[in-house]
Parts: sequence; structure tokens; C-alpha cells
Amino acid sequence: MTNILAKLKNLSIITIVASFVIGLVLVIKPSETLQFVSLLTGATMILLGIGAWIYYFVKDKAMFMAVLGSIAIMSGIIVCVKYKSIISFMLILFGGFLIVSGIVDLISAIDVKKSGVFGWLVPVIMSLAIIVVGIIIIVNPFGSIELITRILGAGLLAYAVMDLIAFVQIRRVVALKTVVDKDVTEIDITHDDIE
Repeated sequence: MTNILAKLKNLSIITIVASFVIGLVLVIKPSETLQFVSLLTGATMILLGIGAWIYYFVKDKAMFMAVLGSIAIMSGIIVCVKYKSIISFMLILFGGFLIVSGIVDLISAIDVKKSGVFGWLVPVIMSLAIIVVGIIIIVNPFGSIELITRILGAGLLAYAVMDLIAFVQIRRVVALKTVVDKDVTEIDITHDDIE
């Protein structure tokens, strides 16, 4: 189990860095970040739709491309105009992500505790806090998307720090398990065996 967790944690360095950077930006500039990401997404969809229509006129008049282009352009316009509603949906997805990540890190911290490594209590507390933040984001008791975005940013920062701690601790556990082999038994060698 520990080896599997170690492999997963090796892959999590990218998510740790990305979560920290995104979390920091969301805490410092929540409304600007959300608006920029939404407008960029909407503009990309509109460009894809225009590209599909150009393909329709220039290449082979395929009805599929015309339909796809129309859907992409309409979706892009909706994303640009109604980005706040879409952001609410995205926040729910991020809240779910935090809950799942918190549960995974809680399991990792419990595994670290069983191995006897010091300092397991902080990851347990932080993973529980991240689970709570994820639940708060999904329930959404606040009226302000900006406030929830800041909470999301703080949650991502906490996730990055906690995941980094879990990464270091899991690596220590793996190192200890490779040094101490519990399956080694005492070998009885006599003088006759040496000869």
C-alpha cells in the first residue's frame, strides 16, 4: 500500500506546484482571474466555431461541421456573457476535487502514523480542513462568488502545502521500509559450512 502511495505522490509534484500557483492567484485577484479564465474559454470556443464554419465553406460542406461550429459559437457567447453561473458550477467541481484529495491525503497520513513516522498529526488536521473547505464550497452558503473563490484559493494553497508534507513523509516511510527488512531471519553458519 505504501509503495502505491509513493508512486502516486511522485506524480503529484505537478499538482502541488499548480495548486499553489492557482490558489495564490485566486486569493490575490479572485474576480479578475475568474473573468479572464471565463472570457478566454468563451473566446476559444467562438474561435473553434468560426474555424468549423470556415472548414464547412472551404472544404466539403459537411453539415456536421456547420452544426458543430454553430454549437461552439453559441456556447462561447454564453460562457462570455454568463460566466458567473458557469463559475458556480466549476466551484462545485473544485469542491469535489478538494474533498477527494483531502480523503486521499487523510489515508496517506494514517498510513504514515502506522509506520511510526513523526509528524503525522499535522497532515491529518490539514486534510480534514481541506475536506471541510470542499464541503463548504459545494454547499455554497455565501452569496459572493468572489468570497468563495478566495476560499477556494486558500483551500488550494492548503492542499499544496499538505500534499507536499504527505509527499515527504511517504518518501521517508518507503526509505525506512527498504532499509529495515522485517522478513530477514537469523542464519546459523557453522565452521563446517565455511570449509
